[in-house]
Amino acid sequence: MRKLASLLLVLTLVLPLALPFGVALAQESTAVLDALQAYNDNLPAGFGNIQVADLSVEILENPDLVLIDVRQPEEYAEGHIEGAINIPIREVAKNLDKLPALDTPIVVICGSSWSSPQVMTALQILGYTNVRNMAGGMRAWKEAGFPVTTEVPEAAAGETPAEIDPDVLAAVDAALSGLPDGWGSIKAEDLNIALIENPPAMLIDVRTPDEWANGYIAGATHMPLQSLMSFVDDLPADKDANIVVYCAVGHRGNIAATMLRTLGYTNVQNLSGGIGGWTGANLPLEGAPEATAEEAVELDVAALLTDYIAGLPGSFNAIRIPDVATAIAENEDLVLVDVRTAEEYANGHFEGAINIPITELTDHLDLLPNLDADIIVYCGSGHRSVLGMMALNLLGYDKALSMLGGVKSVEEGQIPLVTEPTEVVAGTAPAFDPAVFEAVDAYIKAIPQGYGTISADDLNVALVENPPVVIDVRTDPEVANGIIEGAQHITLSAFLTAQADWPQDLTTPVVIYDSDGHRSAMAMIAMQMLGYENVKSLAGGVKAWTAKGYPLVTQ
Repeated sequence: MRKLASLLLVLTLVLPLALPFGVALAQESTAVLDALQAYNDNLPAGFGNIQVADLSVEILENPDLVLIDVRQPEEYAEGHIEGAINIPIREVAKNLDKLPALDTPIVVICGSSWSSPQVMTALQILGYTNVRNMAGGMRAWKEAGFPVTTEVPEAAAGETPAEIDPDVLAAVDAALSGLPDGWGSIKAEDLNIALIENPPAMLIDVRTPDEWANGYIAGATHMPLQSLMSFVDDLPADKDANIVVYCAVGHRGNIAATMLRTLGYTNVQNLSGGIGGWTGANLPLEGAPEATAEEAVELDVAALLTDYIAGLPGSFNAIRIPDVATAIAENEDLVLVDVRTAEEYANGHFEGAINIPITELTDHLDLLPNLDADIIVYCGSGHRSVLGMMALNLLGYDKALSMLGGVKSVEEGQIPLVTEPTEVVAGTAPAFDPAVFEAVDAYIKAIPQGYGTISADDLNVALVENPPVVIDVRTDPEVANGIIEGAQHITLSAFLTAQADWPQDLTTPVVIYDSDGHRSAMAMIAMQMLGYENVKSLAGGVKAWTAKGYPLVTQ
């Protein structure tokens, strides 16, 4: 590549009207190309990530470790890791005098691990040999329960290392200082529109060949990150041309985007969430191999849940008690499924309702009619009915709804209760996707005692004695009125596409809540089906929390 750059430089001097790309490349400093090639040849193991748990240990054991928080000053002031110095991302290259020697261990930190990989890459290009990125950012640090402080340490004042070439420093400074709002990210939905209405000059997939072989975004060019500099000849001649890069989740894309910006490209975007964000938005891939008969039974549970949540109506398949009463009166084909225990059912149930306890639901689907039947599931409080509704929805019962509030919320005269059991003759269950049925059946059979709820009183105690990760899945307007202190906000609609924001340890205690428990139960099910072992839903949601006199805080 160095020989190619030198040759093109000569050609530009001799033949100013040579090929367009040669002209663009010749404008690059040889030192910049050499620095990028050297970096590309020596990408760090794991692409430079360090997990928060490992960092917490290293902070205690390595007094030479330098922490650089590249968030904006106002974010830093709200709380940062003790000892971390604040250099906002756009100002890093102008403040190298605050950094130690090139071989000193450095960890870069931001809010969510989006902008910090760009600074890590920039410093590595400059010649810093021991720079890493804190995976998950401050969000992951706080979720893990590690402390923060508002005390500001003094940053050392020295000199910019003499070993750094001025041309390379200028290129890196331009790459960082020129970052737009959003730090160069583009959402899947926006990219999808752009590909139709205003296609980028180049869409680059920087994943490995194996990943590429499993499907890519239509129109993409494959340039694996490990050999990105070997494709310099194929990049647009116009340095202002729009380039979009993507990888699997966004980390490698940020590395590639920083390299391209250092090359002088001023309009580079990285797909937020990578391929995961793209498919999570129900957007298609090209080139994916057709599954064999054996592979067809393998199920991508995350994709199943993502598609399900994305396709929910505004009601989230909940139905209020007055509407249930109307449906009972007007729809003679309506099927009522009581998922309480046999004892609860015997003490009084809706007339005509069949009893299938929630933990036995998948064993008795032969009691239900076809997949297109109108079904209302109910229980005592409205929690177990969500579990049953979502299980049925995933199996293909698209019209299955859950009654909010349960039997205990039915007022006298709304829906009468009877004790005479409903006799149902078993038929033949519909044909289900075997893989989907296996996943749903496994979930139903693993429902824990207590059905995965936690009371407001118990959560209040836990927040003091053993704080779980708390997630609020309500909408933005709801959250504006106050949240439980310390809660993380992820709307249910975005819940499955925000898996990077979930705790990475599947054993981490998690409590999810919404206004009344319906949406939080759905989010709980999703996490449990994806392997999380200690997830609960706040019984009664915010209504139950505030009814107990516990406070909400506004952000």
